[in-house]
Amino acid sequence: MEKRTRNKPAREAKMTSGLRTHSLFAVRVQNAPYEHLLAAARAAVAESPPRFTTYSHFSVLLDARRYAWLRALLNRAAVNVADGIGLRLALRLLGARALAPVNATDFHHALLDDCLQRGERIYLLGGSAAAAAALPGLLAIRHPACEVLAHDGSIAVDDAALIESIRDFAPDVLFLGLGSPLQFEWIERNLDDLGIPLTVATGNFLEFLAGTRPRASRWMRAAGLEWLHRLAVEPSRLWRRYLLGIPRFVALVIRERLLK
Repeated sequence: MEKRTRNKPAREAKMTSGLRTHSLFAVRVQNAPYEHLLAAARAAVAESPPRFTTYSHFSVLLDARRYAWLRALLNRAAVNVADGIGLRLALRLLGARALAPVNATDFHHALLDDCLQRGERIYLLGGSAAAAAALPGLLAIRHPACEVLAHDGSIAVDDAALIESIRDFAPDVLFLGLGSPLQFEWIERNLDDLGIPLTVATGNFLEFLAGTRPRASRWMRAAGLEWLHRLAVEPSRLWRRYLLGIPRFVALVIRERLLK
């Protein structure tokens, strides 16, 4: 047992060294197998909390290209997962090779399981009221001793009562599912003051976790078509993001490739 404990930092250091960082629109994004991403998040917290992890799909990067504050915030992240097939194709066009098939939602599942297995206190902030009501009970089925508190995403960035609730609970990890750009505005305003060791920006993950929003089937995810499923489920909210955003993203990636 002692031997395994002594070797664990060496194994984690090796996995962290396998993390590949790329740049797109002057934003650093990471790609690696999930265990390497997890090791990088843990290593960052051990060195200098409070830290946060996030993800970047094409729409986040389009916003970051437009807003300097968001670009700077994403570049502060301990891990910024290059999310989905669109990012992998863009990075390949820009010369990256040997990219792992990483999906941010799957990374968040792995990270949450890791936190629960470690017995950490978890605060879940985001999603609908139905999701927030269901999640503590759902997680307790798999981890009966877990300490989980949830609050829905109908909040203001500077909600004083919510901030006090988080301080009182003193979580080890905060999973933040407010969507973009609100979750990034929340991190920008509150990360340093709250001092939570690890904050995880997750987008719609909490809804998927609770089952209040359906996720794409396995074959669609494997084919890189999760975006098409989401567009079919929420067309009125997402049509601009996908039907206007994807062509713009592709054009800007090609432009960046030509300027290299």
